[in-house]
Amino acid sequence: MSPRFFSRPSILLLSYPRSGSSWAGKVLATSKQLAYLREPVTQPYLKRFGGEQAVFKAEECHQDISIYKKLADDAFAGLPCLHKGVVDCKRDFWPFFKTFKQKILIKEVNPAAAQFYCEHYQPVLFLLLRHPAAVALSFHERGWLKRHAELLNSETELDEWARFGKLYGTFLAEAVDVANHYQNAKIITYEELVHDPKQQFADMFAYSVVDVPENFDSVIEQYCYSNDDLSSGFQTERNSKLTSQKWKSKLTSEQLGSLRKGFLETSLAFYREPGDWLL
Repeated sequence: MSPRFFSRPSILLLSYPRSGSSWAGKVLATSKQLAYLREPVTQPYLKRFGGEQAVFKAEECHQDISIYKKLADDAFAGLPCLHKGVVDCKRDFWPFFKTFKQKILIKEVNPAAAQFYCEHYQPVLFLLLRHPAAVALSFHERGWLKRHAELLNSETELDEWARFGKLYGTFLAEAVDVANHYQNAKIITYEELVHDPKQQFADMFAYSVVDVPENFDSVIEQYCYSNDDLSSGFQTERNSKLTSQKWKSKLTSEQLGSLRKGFLETSLAFYREPGDWLL
């Protein structure tokens, strides 16, 4: 398959896993000018090539860097891996279809690879942050928390919640530093998106230099104010405000205190005020 020819720069929506990037990516993908790929690097890396963690520094010394870079090269060239769920709409990429989209939108969930992506592909970067308690709760509900926290097993004085908080804050602080020194980056928070989705997404379309969809009002209604059941946690059509504060009714004070302890050991300048952590 030959690559489609897309305009540069590509758009990269980058976040920690379980931070709302699938939801935000689907909203952005409603633009007729964007061809959307959902985790074209992470999904095949984990499920086809046996990668152990979604979040890690993509450095030359990493044992899987050649695999990771090949997947990224193909994605940014418009040659998406055929792994299930990566291609949002086949018509956007296969040459024999007549429809043509101007830019590639890539959604990825390894903020520790921010420097790698910016250096190699020079995308427009949207770095999406979310309250660490919301992300930790989602990991916990899916049985991922303990395994992820094993990245800090040497820090035996911290339990798995504190380790997660420290990992989250450390990886995101480094990604924020990359974004702050990169000429074409915008840092956004999930909480800002759900508070005023129409304005926030309109700003993201403008920053990407693409048009908002013609049915923008109905898009916002569909993806941001839906009454669909949220029990699985994977829906992209949702009442987004209900998801932003879910952790306040689900976490115990002990879990939250431990998470905050580890998080505050990092330098991430977001979510540090005492009021950010009130149940």
